[in-house]
Amino acid sequence: MKILVVSEALGEPNHKRGIFHFTRELIRSLAADGHDLTLLVETTRRYRQLRTRQRRAQLFPADSRLIELLALYRFLDEADMNEPVARSAVRRTIDWVKHRIRACTSWEFGACLLRAIGLLPLRVKLIENKTAGLEYIPTDLRHLELFRDFLLEPGFYSYQDASALTQLPPPQIDARDYDVILVDTPTRVAIKRGPNAKVICVVHDLLPLTDLKLSDVATRLFLSRLMTSLHQADELAFVSNYSMNRFRDLLPQFFYLPARVVYPRTRFEPFRLAPVPMPVPVSTARPGQPTFVVIVSAEPRKNLNAVVRAFRKMPHADLVVIGYAGGTSLMRNPPPNVRFAGYVEEHDKATLISDAHGLIMPSLAEGFGVPIIEALAANTPVLCSDIPVFREVAGELADYFDPFSTESICASVTRVLSCQDEWRRKIRERRGELVERFGPQTQARDLLAPPRTVEYLVAAQ
Repeated sequence: MKILVVSEALGEPNHKRGIFHFTRELIRSLAADGHDLTLLVETTRRYRQLRTRQRRAQLFPADSRLIELLALYRFLDEADMNEPVARSAVRRTIDWVKHRIRACTSWEFGACLLRAIGLLPLRVKLIENKTAGLEYIPTDLRHLELFRDFLLEPGFYSYQDASALTQLPPPQIDARDYDVILVDTPTRVAIKRGPNAKVICVVHDLLPLTDLKLSDVATRLFLSRLMTSLHQADELAFVSNYSMNRFRDLLPQFFYLPARVVYPRTRFEPFRLAPVPMPVPVSTARPGQPTFVVIVSAEPRKNLNAVVRAFRKMPHADLVVIGYAGGTSLMRNPPPNVRFAGYVEEHDKATLISDAHGLIMPSLAEGFGVPIIEALAANTPVLCSDIPVFREVAGELADYFDPFSTESICASVTRVLSCQDEWRRKIRERRGELVERFGPQTQARDLLAPPRTVEYLVAAQ
């Protein structure tokens, strides 16, 4: 089938969150099944600058499409995950306002607005993805090679938020040539499609509606996106039974939409049957100390502070924090056994997880919990909060703790350290089941099959 993918995680300089992981693996699965994929990419002033610079360099003929393709790949690779974040909330607000002003005064934003209100006709600008002309593609961009074409939409993702706040019409796209339009996460978009086309909207969670720590603006933006997507969706896909049931509780008026669960996936490398020694952590300056990893973002619900307090009481074990930890990484007198690694490349993250004595997921709320399946794929023990969605994902293959209790976290670490061989044996014995449930080969099948054949039921039901 011809599938148009509308995804902020892939269609603009990405931010390497769990949504990015889900969509990247889904694209790999769809491509492996032979589907014809096109990615909608937002172009901005920055993309135009890159393209103009390459034309002036005269490295290629003036009419070469490779100029645009090279500019597009460079544009999508521009997210700097290690860029320092302003410490002051006032400074962050100022930077956000300046970014919005620049976006709203750009040519791309104006073109998107004029098409949304009908003063400019819809257009389709496709770039064929001839990656053979590119000498080297970074590892984090390899998924882009799986798209046949890129559909360029000026200012698309920037305009959708402005239209939500100002009640302007949503951006429009012409998708009449596609069989399926996959909207990854609720997106404010008006889709012009063919009579037999199907719109599938992926809902990862409803946390922007229920998280008390998020701003009113963030909640309004998400709700506007969600409602626009739901009114056009033919089917819904959720990343867990928990997310699907929460959706039905909070938005029962959309119960009529067919729904299914499509779990996030990860790659399960061939398992080594030969005995392997206990991991020697590569992530700590104290060789020989047991090491645990935690993957976070700067959100209070990630509950990182509780884990740091727990490891302050456990000087015999080390903790490596992967991801942007916000103010926690700037705390005074941090425990010497806690290291903040920041953003790390996918290969390095996989190494840290596989070499660790355990992965800790202390979240108070999640839609799924991708690091859990990454750890299970690496045969690494999992320690996580005792919340329903983690019980759904990990089942009996995790040690659970009370996320509000540092003593409970410490006890969990002690239990996992004392039973390393047993935990790894349990995970290894269930590997076939894990591959079937979370391996990438079935993700496309679950997304495109009739919802009634793939919808999972909660065990209690």
